[in-house]
Amino acid sequence: MSNPASHRLRSEVESPRPLRAAAGRVSLKGWCLVAGHPKAPDVRVVTDAGTLALSARVARKDLKAQLRGEPAAGRCGFLVEGTLPPGVYLARFEARLPDGKWQLFKTLSLVVEPPPFLAAIESPVVTGTVGERVHVEGWAFHPVHLVQELTLRYGHQTIPCDLGRKRRDLWETHAHTPNAAWAGFKSRTILSAGRGNLRLKARLADGSIALSRTLLHIDVATDENHDANIRFGAKRISLRPVPAVTEPRTGVLPARTFNVLFILPGSFASNSALHVAGLANELAHSGHACAVAVSHDLSTLSHHQAPAFRGLLHETAAAGVTFPDGRGPDIIHAWTTRENVRRLSEALLARQPARLIVHLEDHEAEVLSLSVGITPADLGRLPDAELDRLIPADLSHPKHSRDFLARATAATVITERLRELVPAGLPCHTVWPAADARYFRPQPLPRKFRQLLDRSRGETVLFYHGNVHAANAGEMRELYAAVLELNRSGQPVTLIRTGLDAVDFLGAMAEEVAPHVLSLGQILHHHHLPALMALADLFVQPGQPDAFNDYRFPSKLPEFFALGRPVILPRTNLGTQLQHGIDAYVLDRADAVGIAAAVTELRRDRALYDRLCAGARAFASTHFSWHRSAEALGQFYASLSPLP
Repeated sequence: MSNPASHRLRSEVESPRPLRAAAGRVSLKGWCLVAGHPKAPDVRVVTDAGTLALSARVARKDLKAQLRGEPAAGRCGFLVEGTLPPGVYLARFEARLPDGKWQLFKTLSLVVEPPPFLAAIESPVVTGTVGERVHVEGWAFHPVHLVQELTLRYGHQTIPCDLGRKRRDLWETHAHTPNAAWAGFKSRTILSAGRGNLRLKARLADGSIALSRTLLHIDVATDENHDANIRFGAKRISLRPVPAVTEPRTGVLPARTFNVLFILPGSFASNSALHVAGLANELAHSGHACAVAVSHDLSTLSHHQAPAFRGLLHETAAAGVTFPDGRGPDIIHAWTTRENVRRLSEALLARQPARLIVHLEDHEAEVLSLSVGITPADLGRLPDAELDRLIPADLSHPKHSRDFLARATAATVITERLRELVPAGLPCHTVWPAADARYFRPQPLPRKFRQLLDRSRGETVLFYHGNVHAANAGEMRELYAAVLELNRSGQPVTLIRTGLDAVDFLGAMAEEVAPHVLSLGQILHHHHLPALMALADLFVQPGQPDAFNDYRFPSKLPEFFALGRPVILPRTNLGTQLQHGIDAYVLDRADAVGIAAAVTELRRDRALYDRLCAGARAFASTHFSWHRSAEALGQFYASLSPLP
């Protein structure tokens, strides 16, 4: 009988990298042998979405010549084929040893692409330029998902289409795709004035978006809503994207490395995910293995540039998380005490032991109170059954969260004030957020673009990126009120705003302030923000000292400082650490009156403006670095007592 300890694999995966599978069809090739063994082993590829078995053995005359003395070299090539659902997976290549056990020999990322969206224009022409105001007709369908909404896109125009026209010809040529039978469409209106290449944008039944380019160019000069003097063909002035740079890394590799599982309460599109991604990337570059579990929308992992960690859903993680070394997590870092995070953490800890670290980034009781409209005191008087019914999975339960934190090995906090909520004697470490140094850094003002944006001479542009929700609605109203008051007083100010509004926070003010606000909606890819932020003269974080703000650290603040523009903010959270007039413009209350006064002074005092530009750059350089934050966090992990 062979000795399992003597089995040594020699192998290589030869498919082009990164591994990609078009339309769900996976095809992976390479070679693998057991040193000294006469027969090449079976090979399989294991992913969270399924396991693909060996499809064929491949003769390898080249290896037979190169690996003389290896009896299996001439027949050790392998081909693994099959289908997987669309997604990003960790593909684990395994070989079956002579004793029947499977051994890992390579781990690679695998991107399985969805089936393509198919579309074509048939009327008025298939290719060329269309200058008349006519309807556009054609067909569009997806092999798997029903097209629920279709629009034509060109220049600045978006024209909806009516769907569901019968197409027997497509049914005959795509008999395996029921969606093709009713794939015909016609634009709901005739073409409007605009100029540009025509594209089709579809919203599919699964919520995803599909795009298709056409061979048509639209050049409609005018319509009833556009003056004929408007030059749609004028030279475009665009914002240049901020190129990525590599942040220099210092320090030595850690003596001990860990398998770290972060658990988030939301998707990869959240502010919390920005923090976790920054830390997980740096920990991975230092040799730790990192995975991040999100509650929904795994596809939002694509919002992050070149993640060095594995992303997975809570439901997948609940079945157990295996890292490249074949082991489970050494550390479960629960990102807040919210219910869906708590439940998954406790389920995993019941499967196998790990150090549980709980991160606090808000006063969760205050967030819960603001979200459900019940005071913390009244919440505390509710019976357990009523609390369980009232509190959703993405908020913290007043009682369960305390018990969860008490069972933790340690805690991390985003700001010192949150240490008040950590049980006495529990090891605790403060982790300040940072800005992605690849993109967030001082940028020159794009003057040509600003000339188009500025409505009058001496315009001041403010910038704010972030969503509006129940907890910050009041302070965001103060920011808009300040913009309105400045314009009323003859000081032209424009607010550029990105993000979504979960609540109506403006009320009667909305119509009057609208001309002074440029709302860009949600920017999905965070690295696109710096080019927009470079348009700003000032950054403002509204708010005041209170039970909500004192215990938080707005994630946009490191990014504000990194751009090297003056920052106006209240004397709470980070504001308590700053020198007014040197690092930033610090207000006792960053309400409408205070913000308007600060903007007015900075518009008039150029020396102060320049001093705060330099102060912002210096503070960011000294205090905000994901590399340094992750290095300190790794050291904190290593300082914890080993599991019993």
